[in-house]
Amino acid sequence: MNTTTLINTDDTALLLNISQKLYGWGSLIIFLIGTFGNILDIILFIHLESLNTLASSLFLLASFIGSEFVMLTATLLRTIFGLTGSDPLFASLFLCKARWMIGPASGAFALTCVSLAGVDRYILARTQYQTKITLNQARLVIILAAIFWLGFFSMYAVFYVAPTRNSCQLIDTHMIQLMPFVSLFVYSIIPITVLSLLCRLIWHALGQLPITYLHGGIRLQDQVTRMIIAQIFVIVITSLPSAVYSIYTISTRTISKSSWRLAVENLINTICVLIGFLTHAIMFYIYLIASPSFHQNAKNMFHIAYNHIIPFINRIRTNRQVVFPAV
Repeated sequence: MNTTTLINTDDTALLLNISQKLYGWGSLIIFLIGTFGNILDIILFIHLESLNTLASSLFLLASFIGSEFVMLTATLLRTIFGLTGSDPLFASLFLCKARWMIGPASGAFALTCVSLAGVDRYILARTQYQTKITLNQARLVIILAAIFWLGFFSMYAVFYVAPTRNSCQLIDTHMIQLMPFVSLFVYSIIPITVLSLLCRLIWHALGQLPITYLHGGIRLQDQVTRMIIAQIFVIVITSLPSAVYSIYTISTRTISKSSWRLAVENLINTICVLIGFLTHAIMFYIYLIASPSFHQNAKNMFHIAYNHIIPFINRIRTNRQVVFPAV
Protein backbone atom coordinates (compact mmCIF):
# COMPACT_ATOMS: atom_id res chain seq x y z
CA MET A 1 0.00 0.00 0.00
CA ASN A 2 2.78 2.38 0.92
CA THR A 3 4.63 1.58 -2.32
CA THR A 4 1.50 2.24 -4.38
CA THR A 5 0.93 5.50 -2.58
CA LEU A 6 4.53 6.53 -3.20
CA ILE A 7 4.21 5.75 -6.92
CA ASN A 8 0.99 7.76 -7.18
CA THR A 9 2.65 10.64 -5.39
CA ASP A 10 5.61 10.57 -7.76
CA ASP A 11 3.28 10.40 -10.79
CA THR A 12 1.26 13.30 -9.46
CA ALA A 13 4.37 15.40 -8.90
CA LEU A 14 5.60 14.53 -12.40
CA LEU A 15 2.30 15.55 -14.00
CA LEU A 16 2.24 18.82 -12.08
CA ASN A 17 5.80 19.56 -13.15
CA ILE A 18 4.96 18.80 -16.80
CA SER A 19 1.91 21.06 -16.59
CA GLN A 20 3.92 23.95 -15.18
CA LYS A 21 6.67 23.64 -17.81
CA LEU A 22 4.13 23.32 -20.62
CA TYR A 23 2.25 26.24 -19.10
CA GLY A 24 5.38 28.40 -19.21
CA TRP A 25 7.02 27.41 -22.49
CA GLY A 26 3.74 27.03 -24.37
CA SER A 27 2.61 30.48 -23.24
CA LEU A 28 6.00 31.93 -24.23
CA ILE A 29 5.78 30.53 -27.77
CA ILE A 30 2.19 31.71 -28.19
CA PHE A 31 3.09 35.15 -26.80
CA LEU A 32 5.95 35.57 -29.27
CA ILE A 33 4.12 34.43 -32.41
CA GLY A 34 0.92 36.14 -31.28
CA THR A 35 2.50 39.51 -30.53
CA PHE A 36 4.46 39.42 -33.79
CA GLY A 37 1.35 38.57 -35.79
CA ASN A 38 -0.97 41.03 -34.03
CA ILE A 39 1.44 43.93 -34.49
CA LEU A 40 1.81 43.14 -38.19
CA ASP A 41 -1.97 42.86 -38.54
CA ILE A 42 -2.41 46.26 -36.89
CA ILE A 43 0.22 47.89 -39.13
CA LEU A 44 -1.22 46.40 -42.32
CA PHE A 45 -4.84 47.19 -41.52
CA ILE A 46 -3.93 50.80 -40.65
CA HIS A 47 -1.70 51.55 -43.63
CA LEU A 48 -3.40 49.66 -46.48
CA GLU A 49 -5.84 52.06 -48.14
CA SER A 50 -7.85 49.16 -49.53
CA LEU A 51 -8.61 48.06 -45.96
CA ASN A 52 -8.87 51.18 -43.80
CA THR A 53 -12.05 52.35 -45.55
CA LEU A 54 -14.04 49.20 -44.66
CA ALA A 55 -16.12 48.86 -41.50
CA SER A 56 -15.30 45.16 -41.30
CA SER A 57 -11.59 45.99 -41.42
CA LEU A 58 -12.05 48.47 -38.59
CA PHE A 59 -13.77 45.78 -36.53
CA LEU A 60 -10.90 43.39 -37.27
CA LEU A 61 -8.35 46.05 -36.34
CA ALA A 62 -10.09 46.46 -32.97
CA SER A 63 -10.05 42.67 -32.54
CA PHE A 64 -6.27 42.61 -33.08
CA ILE A 65 -5.82 45.23 -30.37
CA GLY A 66 -8.00 43.18 -28.02
CA SER A 67 -6.06 40.03 -28.88
CA GLU A 68 -2.76 41.74 -28.13
CA PHE A 69 -4.05 42.75 -24.70
CA VAL A 70 -4.83 39.07 -24.18
CA MET A 71 -1.23 38.27 -25.08
CA LEU A 72 0.06 40.84 -22.57
CA THR A 73 -2.31 40.14 -19.69
CA ALA A 74 -2.58 36.37 -20.06
CA THR A 75 0.16 34.58 -21.97
CA LEU A 76 3.05 36.82 -20.86
CA LEU A 77 2.13 36.52 -17.18
CA ARG A 78 1.48 32.79 -17.57
CA THR A 79 4.95 32.49 -19.07
CA ILE A 80 6.50 34.17 -16.04
CA PHE A 81 4.47 32.06 -13.64
CA GLY A 82 5.10 28.82 -15.52
CA LEU A 83 8.86 29.33 -15.72
CA THR A 84 9.47 30.94 -12.32
CA GLY A 85 6.56 29.71 -10.19
CA SER A 86 5.66 33.25 -9.10
CA ASP A 87 3.16 35.78 -10.40
CA PRO A 88 4.62 39.34 -10.51
CA LEU A 89 1.17 40.91 -10.10
CA PHE A 90 0.65 39.31 -6.69
CA ALA A 91 2.79 42.10 -5.26
CA SER A 92 0.12 44.66 -6.24
CA LEU A 93 -3.58 44.14 -5.56
CA PHE A 94 -4.47 46.97 -7.96
CA LEU A 95 -2.51 45.44 -10.85
CA CYS A 96 -3.94 42.01 -10.11
CA LYS A 97 -7.50 43.38 -10.15
CA ALA A 98 -6.75 45.26 -13.38
CA ARG A 99 -5.34 42.11 -14.94
CA TRP A 100 -8.42 40.03 -14.10
CA MET A 101 -10.71 42.74 -15.47
CA ILE A 102 -8.79 43.79 -18.60
CA GLY A 103 -7.62 40.32 -19.65
CA PRO A 104 -11.04 38.60 -19.84
CA ALA A 105 -12.65 41.78 -21.20
CA SER A 106 -10.03 41.95 -23.99
CA GLY A 107 -10.73 38.37 -25.05
CA ALA A 108 -14.49 38.91 -25.13
CA PHE A 109 -14.02 42.26 -26.91
CA ALA A 110 -11.86 40.67 -29.61
CA LEU A 111 -14.43 37.91 -30.25
CA THR A 112 -17.22 40.51 -30.35
CA CYS A 113 -15.36 42.57 -32.95
CA VAL A 114 -14.82 39.50 -35.14
CA SER A 115 -18.56 38.83 -34.92
CA LEU A 116 -19.29 42.44 -35.89
CA ALA A 117 -16.95 42.10 -38.87
CA GLY A 118 -18.94 39.04 -39.90
CA VAL A 119 -22.20 40.99 -39.54
CA ASP A 120 -20.82 43.72 -41.81
CA ARG A 121 -19.80 41.25 -44.52
CA TYR A 122 -23.19 39.52 -44.27
CA ILE A 123 -25.01 42.82 -44.77
CA LEU A 124 -22.84 43.62 -47.78
CA ALA A 125 -23.36 40.18 -49.31
CA ARG A 126 -27.09 40.11 -48.51
CA THR A 127 -27.76 43.53 -50.07
CA GLN A 128 -25.21 43.10 -52.89
CA TYR A 129 -23.18 46.04 -51.53
CA GLN A 130 -26.19 48.39 -51.52
CA THR A 131 -26.16 48.73 -47.70
CA LYS A 132 -23.18 48.88 -45.40
CA ILE A 133 -22.09 49.89 -41.91
CA THR A 134 -20.36 53.28 -42.01
CA LEU A 135 -16.99 53.90 -40.38
CA ASN A 136 -18.54 56.25 -37.82
CA GLN A 137 -21.13 53.64 -36.90
CA ALA A 138 -18.36 51.04 -36.62
CA ARG A 139 -16.31 53.29 -34.32
CA LEU A 140 -19.34 53.89 -32.09
CA VAL A 141 -20.14 50.17 -31.85
CA ILE A 142 -16.50 49.36 -31.04
CA ILE A 143 -16.46 51.91 -28.21
CA LEU A 144 -19.76 50.58 -26.83
CA ALA A 145 -18.46 46.99 -26.99
CA ALA A 146 -15.30 47.97 -25.08
CA ILE A 147 -17.33 49.80 -22.43
CA PHE A 148 -19.76 46.90 -22.07
CA TRP A 149 -17.12 44.20 -21.57
CA LEU A 150 -15.01 46.32 -19.22
CA GLY A 151 -18.14 46.98 -17.19
CA PHE A 152 -19.18 43.33 -17.26
CA PHE A 153 -15.81 42.03 -16.07
CA SER A 154 -15.42 44.76 -13.46
CA MET A 155 -17.06 42.18 -11.17
CA TYR A 156 -13.77 40.29 -11.31
CA ALA A 157 -11.97 43.39 -10.09
CA VAL A 158 -14.45 43.64 -7.24
CA PHE A 159 -14.27 40.02 -6.10
CA TYR A 160 -10.54 39.41 -6.51
CA VAL A 161 -9.07 40.30 -3.13
CA ALA A 162 -5.89 39.80 -1.13
CA PRO A 163 -6.77 37.64 1.90
CA THR A 164 -3.07 37.41 2.67
CA ARG A 165 -0.07 39.47 1.67
CA ASN A 166 1.23 38.94 -1.89
CA SER A 167 -1.92 37.16 -2.98
CA CYS A 168 -4.85 37.88 -5.27
CA GLN A 169 -7.64 35.36 -5.53
CA LEU A 170 -11.35 34.71 -5.42
CA ILE A 171 -12.65 33.84 -1.97
CA ASP A 172 -16.36 34.54 -2.48
CA THR A 173 -17.99 31.10 -2.80
CA HIS A 174 -20.79 32.32 -5.07
CA MET A 175 -18.32 33.93 -7.48
CA ILE A 176 -16.17 30.80 -7.47
CA GLN A 177 -19.22 28.78 -8.53
CA LEU A 178 -20.28 31.38 -11.13
CA MET A 179 -16.91 31.92 -12.83
CA PRO A 180 -16.83 28.61 -14.80
CA PHE A 181 -20.28 29.35 -16.21
CA VAL A 182 -19.21 32.87 -17.24
CA SER A 183 -16.16 31.50 -19.03
CA LEU A 184 -18.16 28.75 -20.72
CA PHE A 185 -20.78 31.10 -22.13
CA VAL A 186 -18.61 34.14 -22.92
CA TYR A 187 -15.68 32.32 -24.54
CA SER A 188 -17.29 29.15 -25.87
CA ILE A 189 -21.05 28.81 -26.27
CA ILE A 190 -21.88 32.36 -27.38
CA PRO A 191 -18.97 32.93 -29.81
CA ILE A 192 -19.16 29.41 -31.29
CA THR A 193 -22.92 29.74 -31.83
CA VAL A 194 -22.87 33.32 -33.16
CA LEU A 195 -19.85 32.87 -35.43
CA SER A 196 -21.10 29.55 -36.81
CA LEU A 197 -24.46 31.15 -37.59
CA LEU A 198 -22.78 34.15 -39.23
CA CYS A 199 -20.58 31.89 -41.33
CA ARG A 200 -23.65 29.98 -42.50
CA LEU A 201 -25.54 33.20 -43.28
CA ILE A 202 -22.63 34.72 -45.20
CA TRP A 203 -22.16 31.54 -47.20
CA HIS A 204 -25.88 31.40 -47.97
CA ALA A 205 -25.97 35.09 -48.94
CA LEU A 206 -23.26 34.51 -51.48
CA GLY A 207 -25.69 32.16 -53.25
CA GLN A 208 -24.00 30.36 -56.09
CA LEU A 209 -20.84 32.45 -55.73
CA PRO A 210 -18.79 30.69 -52.99
CA ILE A 211 -16.67 28.52 -55.29
CA THR A 212 -15.99 31.36 -57.71
CA TYR A 213 -15.49 33.81 -54.88
CA LEU A 214 -13.02 31.68 -52.96
CA HIS A 215 -10.91 31.18 -56.06
CA GLY A 216 -11.30 34.70 -57.47
CA GLY A 217 -11.28 38.27 -56.27
CA ILE A 218 -7.96 39.89 -56.94
CA ARG A 219 -8.39 42.98 -54.77
CA LEU A 220 -7.67 42.70 -51.06
CA GLN A 221 -11.00 44.27 -50.11
CA ASP A 222 -12.73 41.52 -52.12
CA GLN A 223 -10.93 38.88 -50.05
CA VAL A 224 -11.88 40.20 -46.61
CA THR A 225 -14.93 37.93 -46.50
CA ARG A 226 -12.83 34.86 -47.20
CA MET A 227 -10.38 35.97 -44.47
CA ILE A 228 -13.24 36.31 -41.99
CA ILE A 229 -14.69 32.90 -42.91
CA ALA A 230 -11.26 31.33 -42.37
CA GLN A 231 -10.94 33.16 -39.06
CA ILE A 232 -14.34 31.92 -37.92
CA PHE A 233 -13.37 28.31 -38.62
CA VAL A 234 -10.17 28.74 -36.59
CA ILE A 235 -11.98 30.39 -33.67
CA VAL A 236 -14.57 27.60 -33.52
CA ILE A 237 -11.91 24.87 -33.68
CA THR A 238 -9.66 26.46 -31.04
CA SER A 239 -12.60 27.19 -28.72
CA LEU A 240 -14.04 23.67 -28.70
CA PRO A 241 -11.46 22.02 -26.37
CA SER A 242 -12.00 24.65 -23.67
CA ALA A 243 -15.76 24.36 -24.11
CA VAL A 244 -15.68 20.59 -23.62
CA TYR A 245 -13.37 20.86 -20.61
CA SER A 246 -15.51 23.61 -19.05
CA ILE A 247 -18.60 21.42 -19.36
CA TYR A 248 -16.68 18.53 -17.79
CA THR A 249 -15.45 20.74 -14.94
CA ILE A 250 -18.93 22.06 -14.19
CA SER A 251 -20.52 18.60 -14.31
CA THR A 252 -17.90 17.03 -11.98
CA ARG A 253 -17.37 19.91 -9.54
CA THR A 254 -19.17 18.07 -6.71
CA ILE A 255 -17.22 14.83 -7.15
CA SER A 256 -14.41 13.99 -4.74
CA LYS A 257 -11.20 13.59 -6.75
CA SER A 258 -7.82 12.11 -5.93
CA SER A 259 -4.66 14.16 -6.19
CA TRP A 260 -3.58 12.14 -9.25
CA ARG A 261 -6.88 12.84 -11.04
CA LEU A 262 -6.58 16.53 -10.22
CA ALA A 263 -3.07 16.52 -11.66
CA VAL A 264 -4.32 14.89 -14.86
CA GLU A 265 -7.14 17.41 -15.12
CA ASN A 266 -4.64 20.23 -14.56
CA LEU A 267 -2.55 18.98 -17.49
CA ILE A 268 -5.60 18.68 -19.74
CA ASN A 269 -6.75 22.15 -18.71
CA THR A 270 -3.32 23.58 -19.54
CA ILE A 271 -3.47 22.08 -23.03
CA CYS A 272 -7.02 23.37 -23.60
CA VAL A 273 -6.11 26.87 -22.39
CA LEU A 274 -3.08 27.03 -24.68
CA ILE A 275 -5.18 25.92 -27.65
CA GLY A 276 -7.71 28.60 -26.72
CA PHE A 277 -5.01 31.27 -26.75
CA LEU A 278 -4.29 30.41 -30.39
CA THR A 279 -7.57 32.19 -31.17
CA HIS A 280 -5.78 35.46 -30.40
CA ALA A 281 -2.35 34.52 -31.75
CA ILE A 282 -2.46 33.02 -35.23
CA MET A 283 -4.86 35.16 -37.29
CA PHE A 284 -2.03 36.89 -39.16
CA TYR A 285 -0.81 33.51 -40.36
CA ILE A 286 -4.35 32.38 -41.24
CA TYR A 287 -4.78 35.52 -43.35
CA LEU A 288 -1.53 34.77 -45.16
CA ILE A 289 -2.98 31.41 -46.19
CA ALA A 290 -6.53 32.58 -46.88
CA SER A 291 -5.74 35.69 -48.93
CA PRO A 292 -3.11 35.90 -51.69
CA SER A 293 -3.49 39.69 -51.73
CA PHE A 294 -2.88 39.95 -47.99
CA HIS A 295 0.12 37.65 -48.39
CA GLN A 296 1.51 39.89 -51.14
CA ASN A 297 0.96 43.07 -49.11
CA ALA A 298 2.69 41.51 -46.11
CA LYS A 299 5.58 40.48 -48.36
CA ASN A 300 5.82 44.03 -49.73
CA MET A 301 5.85 45.43 -46.19
CA PHE A 302 8.77 43.18 -45.23
CA HIS A 303 10.58 44.17 -48.41
CA ILE A 304 10.14 47.89 -47.67
CA ALA A 305 11.26 47.40 -44.06
CA TYR A 306 14.31 45.47 -45.25
CA ASN A 307 15.25 48.25 -47.70
CA HIS A 308 15.08 50.82 -44.88
CA ILE A 309 16.78 48.79 -42.16
CA ILE A 310 19.79 47.50 -44.12
CA PRO A 311 21.01 50.99 -45.25
CA PHE A 312 20.53 52.22 -41.68
CA ILE A 313 22.65 49.37 -40.31
CA ASN A 314 25.30 50.03 -42.95
CA ARG A 315 25.45 53.71 -41.97
CA ILE A 316 25.93 52.72 -38.34
CA ARG A 317 28.76 50.39 -39.30
CA THR A 318 30.36 53.11 -41.42
CA ASN A 319 30.23 55.64 -38.58
CA ARG A 320 31.56 53.26 -35.92
CA GLN A 321 35.12 54.51 -36.38
CA VAL A 322 35.93 57.05 -33.67
CA VAL A 323 38.22 59.88 -34.72
CA PHE A 324 40.31 61.29 -31.87
CA PRO A 325 41.39 64.92 -32.19
CA ALA A 326 45.11 65.56 -32.58
CA VAL A 327 46.86 66.81 -29.46
